Amino acid sequence: MNPEANQKPMFPGYDLDENNPILDVLMSHRSIRKFKEKPLPEKAIAKIISAAQRASTSCNYQSYSIIVVDSLPLRERLREVSGNQPFVSECGSLLIFCADISRLVYSCSKQGYPFRGDQIDMLLSAHGDALIACQNAAIAAESMGFGICMLGNIRNHPQAVSDLLGLPQYVFATVGLAVGYPDETPSIKPRLPMRAIVSHDKYNTDFRETDLCHYDQVMCNSGVYHNRMQPLCDEASGRSQCFTEKNYGWIEHTARRLSGRIQDQRRNFASFLECKGFSLK
Repeated sequence: MNPEANQKPMFPGYDLDENNPILDVLMSHRSIRKFKEKPLPEKAIAKIISAAQRASTSCNYQSYSIIVVDSLPLRERLREVSGNQPFVSECGSLLIFCADISRLVYSCSKQGYPFRGDQIDMLLSAHGDALIACQNAAIAAESMGFGICMLGNIRNHPQAVSDLLGLPQYVFATVGLAVGYPDETPSIKPRLPMRAIVSHDKYNTDFRETDLCHYDQVMCNSGVYHNRMQPLCDEASGRSQCFTEKNYGWIEHTARRLSGRIQDQRRNFASFLECKGFSLK
């Protein structure tokens, strides 16, 4: 427990017209995948984790755990089962955020009550708690000048990750967070137009075609997909000549990712979760 955090008064907020450093941190986010070979100070890691613990949590269950991976050989093994991305082992610190209902099961058992959280809502709550805590940690790290990259590929081989980290029943790795001193300055990746994301009162798709096509062209022009074209699925192999880096945008990239072999790598995730004690019903 961090007693200092509990004593902080409610933040008064910045005026809408004055400089807001919190928004500056949020609006300048970009993923960093190349880090300097320099470990994070322990004080920085403690502050990042303290910020993570202040994240919103469903029913105050705090149904997540954080594993700080210090061992380089272990990071190398995690790298191998998480898409083999170099930053996993080269970052200053690697944090693994886990959905964790083991403390909740323990609490019910300790008090002599049956655990009736064996439903999909508990799975979603625990997964959400871990993700929100990770986002808090990411913002805290960026506010101190560190670079971050979230690692969803930690779910590619969930049993292997579970074994490597010694995760018990009712715990699984949700997302990783690489933190470190940036050794690159990538551009900020464009986002979808606000109108494509936000509806008022009722869900609205009136501008979907226009907005997605506009965003597609923006992403094409940004160069973010240069040398990153996804392979085509077997059913669409004949379309290989239809796209070049000049017309390959977000729509094609996203469609290829969702129709290709990459989707097969997590087909067994549901059965893994059930073996871990998480219900999908």
